[in-house]
Amino acid sequence: MLYSEEWIAPPGFRLPGFIICGAMKCGTSTVHALLEKHPAVFVPKDEVNFFDIDDIFQHSDFFINGSERWHVPNILDGSTRYWEWYQRFFQEAPSDAILGEDSTCYLASPRAFKRIGMQEQPIKLVVCLRQPTQRAYSQYWHMLRTGRAMFTFEDTLRFIPSMVLARSMYLEQVRRMLEFIPRERVFFFVLEEFVSDKAGIAKGLSDFLGIDYSLFPSDALQTHTNKAKFPRSVRLQALKNRMLRSAGNQQYVGRLPYSVDIGSRQMPLAARAIEWVHNRINPSRMGATPKMEASTKEFLDDFFRRELDGLSELVGKDLEKYWY
Repeated sequence: MLYSEEWIAPPGFRLPGFIICGAMKCGTSTVHALLEKHPAVFVPKDEVNFFDIDDIFQHSDFFINGSERWHVPNILDGSTRYWEWYQRFFQEAPSDAILGEDSTCYLASPRAFKRIGMQEQPIKLVVCLRQPTQRAYSQYWHMLRTGRAMFTFEDTLRFIPSMVLARSMYLEQVRRMLEFIPRERVFFFVLEEFVSDKAGIAKGLSDFLGIDYSLFPSDALQTHTNKAKFPRSVRLQALKNRMLRSAGNQQYVGRLPYSVDIGSRQMPLAARAIEWVHNRINPSRMGATPKMEASTKEFLDDFFRRELDGLSELVGKDLEKYWY
C-alpha cells in the first residue's frame, strides 16, 4: 500500500510546479530564500516532507510514542485529511503563482520520488549536492545543536555511521530518483559551483523553472541562510543531548496531519534545570565550525570517492573538479 491511489492528488488540488528536494545541508535553504524573492514564485516558509511523511528512517520525529500508544503517519487513515494538510502550505499563494516546496529528505527516501512521479501534473525537481564529507560534517553539527547527536563526530562514525553518512550516498539516491522522474525534469547543481557562480546557477535555474531572471530584486544573490552556530564544548553538548534526548522528538507535535496526545509537552523540572545550567556553562556562538580532524577527512574522502564513482555521469558535472 506504499504507492496506493491515496497518494494521487484529488482533482482540483494545486500541486507544486517544482520541489527543492535535497540533499540536506547542501544550500537548499539559500536556494529556497532566493526563489521566494521572485515575484512569480511562491514557496512555503517551512519544509513540508509530505511525500515521505511515513518514512521512519527519514522522519523518526514523526513517529511519536505517547499516552500508551504510538502516533504514526498513515495516509490510509484518511487521505483527504492528509491532502488538505498539504494544500494548507500553499493557501496564501496567488492564483497565478508558480508553486514550489522545499523537502530536503526526499532525495534520501526510497518512496518519495515514486509518489511524486504518480501525480498527473509533472513536477520538476531541484537537486543540490555538496562535497559529501563536508555535507556529513555539517549535518553532524546541525544534529548536535538540535539535540540529536550524542557523541563526537568521530564516535558517531564509529557507533552509528548511518546517522551522518546516509544522506551523502548520492549515487544510489540519484539512480532511484531517475527511475521515476525523467532526467529533463531535474536540475542538478553543486553547492561549490553555486558559491563561485551564483548568477550563473540562478540564471540556469530560472530557465529550468520558466521564470524571468531579470525580475529577481537586485539584492537576491546576496541571500544566505543557516549560518553556523556551535557550542563551546562538543562533549558537554553531547552529554546534555544524551540526558535530554527525548526532547528532540517533540518539536513536530501539533504540526502534523494527525492528532498526537503525549500529555504535557513541558520538560520536567530536572530537565529544565539541566538545560538552564548547560546554556550558561556551554553557550553556543556564531562562527566557523572547528576543522575536521585531518585523518577523518582523508578517511571519508577516500570512502566517498569509491562509493560515488559514476555520479558525475548521472548528474552531468565533473564532481572530481569541485570536490577533490
